[in-house]
Amino acid sequence: MKKLEYIFAWIVKIGIFMIPFLPLYVSSSMLFPFITGKNFVFRIITEIIFVFWIWLATANTEYRPKLTLLFKTVTIFTGIVFLADIFGPNAYRSIFSNYERMEGFMMIGHMYLYYVMLSSVFRKRDWMIFFHSTLVASLLVSWIGLMQKFGYRVSIQGGFRVDSTIGNPTYLAAYLLFHLWILLILMYAYRKYWWAFSLYALALMFELMIVYFTATRGAVIGFVVAGFALAGVVVWKWSWVFPRTSMSGKQHVSWPMGRKIAGSVLACIIIVPALFWLARGTDAVQSNQVLRRLTNYSLQEGTIQARFHIWGQSWKGFLERPILGWGQENYYLVFQKYYDPHLWSDEPWFDRSHNIFFDWLIHAGILGLAAYMAMYGAVYAGIIKGIKKRKLPLWSGTVVLAALAANIIQNLFVFDNLNTYLLFFAFLAYGSFLIIESDDEQEKISRSTRNAYTRAHGAAVACAGVLLVLVYYLHVAPIQQSKALIRALIAYQEHVPMDQQINAFKEALSYNSFGTTETREQIMNLARNVPGNQRYSNAEQLQYITFALDEMRKEIDKPAKDVKHMVFLGSLLDEVLGSNPSYPMEAKNILEEAVRLSPTKQMIGFELAQYYVLVGQNDAARDLLYREWKLDPTYHVAAVHTWVMAVATNRSDIANEVAALYPPTSLSESDLLRLGETYRRVKDYKGALAMYQQLVALVPDNAKYHATYAALLANVGRTAEAREQVQEAIRLDPTFAKDAGTFLQNLSK
Repeated sequence: MKKLEYIFAWIVKIGIFMIPFLPLYVSSSMLFPFITGKNFVFRIITEIIFVFWIWLATANTEYRPKLTLLFKTVTIFTGIVFLADIFGPNAYRSIFSNYERMEGFMMIGHMYLYYVMLSSVFRKRDWMIFFHSTLVASLLVSWIGLMQKFGYRVSIQGGFRVDSTIGNPTYLAAYLLFHLWILLILMYAYRKYWWAFSLYALALMFELMIVYFTATRGAVIGFVVAGFALAGVVVWKWSWVFPRTSMSGKQHVSWPMGRKIAGSVLACIIIVPALFWLARGTDAVQSNQVLRRLTNYSLQEGTIQARFHIWGQSWKGFLERPILGWGQENYYLVFQKYYDPHLWSDEPWFDRSHNIFFDWLIHAGILGLAAYMAMYGAVYAGIIKGIKKRKLPLWSGTVVLAALAANIIQNLFVFDNLNTYLLFFAFLAYGSFLIIESDDEQEKISRSTRNAYTRAHGAAVACAGVLLVLVYYLHVAPIQQSKALIRALIAYQEHVPMDQQINAFKEALSYNSFGTTETREQIMNLARNVPGNQRYSNAEQLQYITFALDEMRKEIDKPAKDVKHMVFLGSLLDEVLGSNPSYPMEAKNILEEAVRLSPTKQMIGFELAQYYVLVGQNDAARDLLYREWKLDPTYHVAAVHTWVMAVATNRSDIANEVAALYPPTSLSESDLLRLGETYRRVKDYKGALAMYQQLVALVPDNAKYHATYAALLANVGRTAEAREQVQEAIRLDPTFAKDAGTFLQNLSK
């Protein structure tokens, strides 16, 4: 049985050694290729090796986790998140998440199993193997990023920031940030071998360069702040970091010059960023896209302002459900209920607070945030205690603390995903290992009996049986659904017959996993392009629209409605309002409920106003648009919508109120044309004249604008100017000459 124990232990370890290579995997056969494939493989590997770990833990106490404070806090955190998820408004979404994120309790639960196995199976040699495994993977990821920088590989994000196989520059920087600390651990561990130390130092410089190419400010700030603290500790406690033991057993300071070098590094960490900050306005910095982004910090910046608005609405959401929060992946409910109207210029839908503290307040309430911070507190307390007792290496312990500090700093403006969670929980497990190694009171003996082996067989078989029952629903169905959805989207792009397109989507829906919502969203997105599309006959258009409407109705029938889906449905109903007598009332009910659920999100009000216009309720549309505009008068789209409807309904008071803030010189060509035509329809030629006067100034080579402007000038008796505009129209487009002759004759009368 000892041999079997040895084999199973290595199966668990090999599985864990494979996991660090997942960031390299990009699954092109599934939706969100940088996310879905990695997560499914991680979950499957974790579950497989967990069966073998169950056998080991049941058979031998050596493989059971030590009940340290850190282990207890990680367990409590996982339990609180589970409770928050199952008692949240949308428990299904909290547990299974979606393809775009692949988080929820499925993520946290598997991360917990990963942490448990790391902290109970790994020994010192295993940690060195693990660190080298993840380092090799990170170097490959960095190499791909370098190829992107030099144009040999296309970045999915586009622009100057590299994202490699991670798929996002910010996440790439956060991922590499952990590896910078791992390299510092390895440099210290192998410092006596100059060639190894040199290789690690080169790798550190290389990955720092890739972090620079990501132009991610949060990661840079995190590394600088934590690096400053680490360097300060090294200078302060140099004799602890590099002790030299004499023949008598006394410790002396080794390599005094090293302390001066460490002090120089500490000074550089302060001076170099300060120099770049002072030079931020120079041409050398501003002409470099990366440096410009890294040095331009302003509380007035759009991204920063958006974060402040999001945090404000997150705080309101927390106050509504303060104990266990809303459950993971339910931020959409907070977003739509407490939407800040000032966010109109940012992306339309947020699903995170983009701040680690607010995220956990929303995900799991004050209990969840307290448990999350307790994990930090436990690892800090355990490591500091071990360092003070001289039982734990100062360098290794301090680097772990610096890594965790850097992670929380860069998470002030973003959030974790699989790539960073893997390293975060690995560092917690490594911290647990260091704490256990430094604690004389921890039991370090192993015990196993024949009866224990018998129980181990039963436990492993039971665990494997449960996983086999769940494997289809948890993994096979959503994987197949994602692949089927890709095939359906390809069928649409390749213009196959409508019946085949619909059948392809029905195949994807038949798997009925957590990917069903995404499938319906894709169906609805394509449905917007169907009405009036010449590729399809009227019958085919009706067939697809009916199919799309039926599927989206199923989505909004769920509890904890997502107003995004209601807007999708209401918008499509508006497109085909006259094709079914029941559609007008259905559209009205859906859009009015959406406005009730999200009363401050202007975009939803626009959709309802569009419905009012279609059914001839122009006064209702005007009043609604006016309300939406007043939520934030700087929203120029809302202003123009309101202005147009005020003119159309003869409410000059509202039109003048908007015009006072938006003179014609501040409007775009399309806005001017829209307002000009509206003024013309209501025969307000003075108002139209102001719009066309700006149009001909803005677009002087458009003959039609000059011709219309001439007609408006004639209507108000400015005949000389009208003749000039007609002559200009003829000069720009001679085809106006025939009609212009009659026009000029009439002016002469």
